[in-house]
Amino acid sequence: YVLDAFNDLVLEDSTRDDEREREAAEEDEEEEEEYEDAHGGPRQEEYDEDEEEDEVDLGRDADGNVNSQLAVGSKVDRSFVVRGDKIGVFKHTPDNHLEFSTSINKVATPKGKAFAPKKVMLHAGDRDMVLQNEHDPNSLYRMDLEYGKVVDEWRVHDDIPVHVYAPENKFAQQTDEQTFLGLSKNALYRIDPRLAGSKLVDSELKQYTGKNDFSAAATTEKGYIAVASNKGDIRMFDRLGINAKTALPALGDPIIGLDVSADGRWVLATTRTYLLLIDSLQKEGKNEGKLGFEKAFAKDNKPQPRRLALTPSHVAQFQHETKQPLSFTPARFNTGEGKEETTIITATGPFVVTWSLKKVLQGRKDPYSIKRYSEEIKADNFRWGSDKNIVVALPNEVDMVARRALQRPTRESIMAPPATPRRKTGRGSYLSKSDIVNSPY
Repeated sequence: YVLDAFNDLVLEDSTRDDEREREAAEEDEEEEEEYEDAHGGPRQEEYDEDEEEDEVDLGRDADGNVNSQLAVGSKVDRSFVVRGDKIGVFKHTPDNHLEFSTSINKVATPKGKAFAPKKVMLHAGDRDMVLQNEHDPNSLYRMDLEYGKVVDEWRVHDDIPVHVYAPENKFAQQTDEQTFLGLSKNALYRIDPRLAGSKLVDSELKQYTGKNDFSAAATTEKGYIAVASNKGDIRMFDRLGINAKTALPALGDPIIGLDVSADGRWVLATTRTYLLLIDSLQKEGKNEGKLGFEKAFAKDNKPQPRRLALTPSHVAQFQHETKQPLSFTPARFNTGEGKEETTIITATGPFVVTWSLKKVLQGRKDPYSIKRYSEEIKADNFRWGSDKNIVVALPNEVDMVARRALQRPTRESIMAPPATPRRKTGRGSYLSKSDIVNSPY
């Protein structure tokens, strides 16, 4: 199984770069011609033609804090950026720019103890944010975003920590749903903040005796659950409290991120140096037409992951430019209720990388595009409901970039000087550190 899963990785000599690039360029031209034939004209993009990017500069903090996490809203059309014990709030404008809205300073427990959130998740129609303090793994905190303060501490369980938490279903953050998923290294459970005392729902707890080392989780629109581990294996559940319907064997590398398409067809796992795309739809046997979340795959018919990786020559060029090894951020699909997943986004070092799902499934050459920044990318995601615009958090800036600004990876685009996004101070796009740190909520 492991060998089969990697059979599609062919190490090609770097001398074939030019040939691959010519083929890919021809494919793009064919795709554009097909579009023009079908629509009677060239493609019209759904974004501002005047400006491809809009960057907000946060300056440098005296305490050395930099941006670390990004949460993109679905109901409020805002992005939230964690920076030490502060959270910056940025509005998405109708013309696809970022506009500083406010900052939440000195995030602290209800008892007043300041902390830098280790993980954040938007919740309850984007009115709340669930935060975790890395020094207290058994509790979570609810921040009221309208009030701008942490208002509740949720003690999950005295003996079972929270290592990962995720929404009840793919679009739960748009609703008033209160419950969500929690994982320790060896347990999967539901968290219900409305419970008195411990918030862990005992009847929906699945504990494992072995050292599973769970590392990531994601949910579908129906609430099916995918769970991954640092061992590299993936489990698929149709609900909590039971054994997995499908367990995919470990492929050797720790999984640091997980996403699932809304319909559950595609599971996307991230390792440090490559992505895995898994088709969970069963195409033969007694469970034909069922997802791996709903019915188990036959033992001899496990799905073979597609391995999405940069070509060896591009890896060599990336590492030559950055003097650092590859280290992907958790990859994600574009997301939106009623929207089809078409694109995958991740980043490594100063490079944003997107894969076209269509090109991947067609087996086309080099199905990814890149954009280089001047600094390491800390977090990235698509704007909610579209794959046209990408929100990127750099150490000291936050940027929204049109996906069309990404380029095919060539020697020239990889080695190109990092772009400096234009700022329009007249529109209030450029902000000094004092604007952010001292802005009242």
